[in-house]
Amino acid sequence: MGTKIDLYQQQNDLLIDSFDDIILKVMQKRNNGKLKTLLFCGSEPGVGTTTVTINMAVSLAQGQNKTLLIDSDMRKSAKQKRLSQTPPFGLSDFFESRATQIEIINKTNINNLDYIACGTPTSQSTKTLKLNNLTVLLSSLEKNYDFILFDSPSLDVVNDATILSILADGIFLICELGKTTKSNINKMIQTFSESKKILGMLINKVDQPEYRMYIRNYDYFQKKRTQLI
Repeated sequence: MGTKIDLYQQQNDLLIDSFDDIILKVMQKRNNGKLKTLLFCGSEPGVGTTTVTINMAVSLAQGQNKTLLIDSDMRKSAKQKRLSQTPPFGLSDFFESRATQIEIINKTNINNLDYIACGTPTSQSTKTLKLNNLTVLLSSLEKNYDFILFDSPSLDVVNDATILSILADGIFLICELGKTTKSNINKMIQTFSESKKILGMLINKVDQPEYRMYIRNYDYFQKKRTQLI
C-alpha cells in the first residue's frame, strides 16, 4: 500500500447537501443495473472537475461505500493537485511497469476511500491509456470496491476521456456557470451520446446567493423552478 493522502473535506453545508443529493440519484439508478465505475469529465480546463470528483468520492465513502478515486490526468503532476503529499507511484507508473497495483493504491484520511494518483507525468497519456491495460486493471479493482471514480482530463485537451468512457458505467459532465459555452456543452453531449452513459451535467462554481435563490424557488411537487416575480 502506498502513501497516506489527506483529501480536502468540504465544510459548506449547502454543497454537502448537493453532493449527497447526487449520490442519492446514483443509488436510485444503480438499483436498475450496474453502476460502479463513474467518469467525471470537464468541458474545458479549470471548471473544477477534480474538486467535484473528490467531493463525490468523499460523499460515497461516508455513506459506507468502499470507494476508489483515480486521477487519470497523467499530463499533470500530483503536485498540481494540491494533495498533502505526492505519492511516489501512480497510474502511469503501473502502465509502464514501474509499480505494482498494490504500490499505486493509497489510503486517505477518509474512511472507505482510497486514491490512485496520476503518476509520473507523460505527454503520451493517450498512448499510455491502452484499453487492454485499463480493462485488466479495472477487472481487478472492481472486486474490492463498491465505486470507482475517474477524474478525467477535460475533453478539449486530450482524448483520454473518450477512452475511459468505453469502460465507465456512467458519465458526469462538468461545466462552469458563466464560462462553459453552448458549443462546448454540445460537443460533450455529442461525444458521449452514442454510449448512452451520460448520467447528468453538474454545474459548478455557482454563487451561494444564486444557489440559495434556486433552492428557495424550487417547486418539489411540480419538480421545476417557480418563476420569480
